[in-house]
Amino acid sequence: MEKDYITITGMQHYFGTTVFKVGDVISCEKEFDNDYDEEAIKVMMKTFGKVGYVANSSHTVAKGTKSAGRIYDKVGDKFFVRVCFVTGGSVIAEVVNKDVKIHKSNRKIRK
Repeated sequence: MEKDYITITGMQHYFGTTVFKVGDVISCEKEFDNDYDEEAIKVMMKTFGKVGYVANSSHTVAKGTKSAGRIYDKVGDKFFVRVCFVTGGSVIAEVVNKDVKIHKSNRKIRK
């Protein structure tokens, strides 16, 4: 089964990259009322609320990752990703199965 990786971008408009830690499992939700992108997927953290978006532009999608448009029909309205890398301006995360359970710490997963 092929793994899907995404780029999280736009963090500079919220809390920056400092809130992301490798291994974190965070939720993503389709944002149906977004005026600028009909395939917008917001990235949410329980403690902070919205922390960014799944990149959907050739200017923001990191090489080797998929855009929001490429995964939009493959995921549900809400799904989870696991942070793999945190760089200066973006975060790379792996889309994980919907049956992943999130512990209270929001950092550990169990299948």
